[in-house]
Amino acid sequence: MGKTLKELSNEQASTQPQQVDGLTEEAPILGIVPFEEASHGLWNMYEDVEEVQGAGWVEMNAPLPSVEVTSNLRKVDLSILGGEIEVPEDTARMFGGKEKYFSKKMPKVLRRSGMSAEQRIIYDNFRAFALDHGAVTDAGATAGGCYSMLAVRFVEGETCGLYSPECFKQGTVLDVQSINGGELYKATSGQYQGVLVFGLRLKSYLGIQIANPHSVAAIVNVSRDHVPTEAMIDDMLAQVRATSGSTYLFMHERARNLLYRYKAGALQIVPGGKDMDRQITHWNGIEIVTSYNFKDGTEQVLAL
Repeated sequence: MGKTLKELSNEQASTQPQQVDGLTEEAPILGIVPFEEASHGLWNMYEDVEEVQGAGWVEMNAPLPSVEVTSNLRKVDLSILGGEIEVPEDTARMFGGKEKYFSKKMPKVLRRSGMSAEQRIIYDNFRAFALDHGAVTDAGATAGGCYSMLAVRFVEGETCGLYSPECFKQGTVLDVQSINGGELYKATSGQYQGVLVFGLRLKSYLGIQIANPHSVAAIVNVSRDHVPTEAMIDDMLAQVRATSGSTYLFMHERARNLLYRYKAGALQIVPGGKDMDRQITHWNGIEIVTSYNFKDGTEQVLAL
């Protein structure tokens, strides 16, 4: 299995290990994804296995059957996680210099970058894959204001994150470079257009690969009046062949709150009991990870 960004940072990002802490501070799913090194700098080639003919039982002295693997080569391009920060000359001076300004702003930039990256992984990778491959269950809501729930099983070499070794050339996850050699330049766009500014560029090459059709599934059109049944969640986990340790249920915190009813119905309060714990952290041994980077009940109804 691959390594999380935190583990990779501990090994290879010796210059600024705190970058990963900033990226994953409010992006718990991004912090869980196991990443593997891409086969090439900006893309990854992998073998998409379509059919496997394994060994079989034969009689004594009978010829052995052939063992075959039918597959195709596939390519996944990495994406760029990055951006530019600019500060006007006078503002930089008030902060004691551009270095102090950028240092003060970096934690917020990293936190927001991680949140944006995670939301893209949720909707453009995991949920999109489930929709494209028919691994979706409809909870039944017919009006706007919905949530989604995801089941993801990470599989080595198949369903995982990808990173380029270019990420760690500076000893950091995000490559940081001064724009214009750290000298003043006139901004050509944005809020400081026409103003002399200092600039900083951040860039990292990361991606998500999903090469196993039995590793991602979703329940969509979830609302307060249309909560997935226990059977729906069990079936979603069965779709991804869930195993504890490699599989997770991802959802918004409010979506998990909707599931508390299933535990509440089985609670017993003894005389003198003061705590009614309705929390659910696992479903049949599969960890539930909540993220506020899911849309908060603002998803549109999906027609399946």
